[in-house]
Amino acid sequence: MSFVKLCLNQNYGNYSHKDSSEDGMYILGFFLTDDVGSHTTSFMEWGLTNKWKNDETNGNCTFLQKEGNYILLSDLYSEETIPTVLRLTKEQYRQILTDWKEKVCKLMPKEVTITYDNDEFVIETKD
Repeated sequence: MSFVKLCLNQNYGNYSHKDSSEDGMYILGFFLTDDVGSHTTSFMEWGLTNKWKNDETNGNCTFLQKEGNYILLSDLYSEETIPTVLRLTKEQYRQILTDWKEKVCKLMPKEVTITYDNDEFVIETKD
């Protein structure tokens, strides 16, 4: 099982990386904390509708690309010879952003753990 753990910085009201099991989950954590934040709507529109004409976009830390029924996430500043890419189905992408909005942005728990097992991402929180 893969994971990323994030912690709330109570002084600033944002999340930071605490630990991760692999590079792909690290990238997912930075995508959610540094790029999405509490602004899930624009990322949902880009990835799941045809309102945006481009198949590529980026945030502060991650590069996103549409490829068929997939959204590919990679580190915008990777120094790897072959950059790590996290490949999400559009349904996984939608679910992660929905859960992030409902479980994290609205409730602001102290700790967030996102796990990936059996083709499913699960967001768990602790106060």
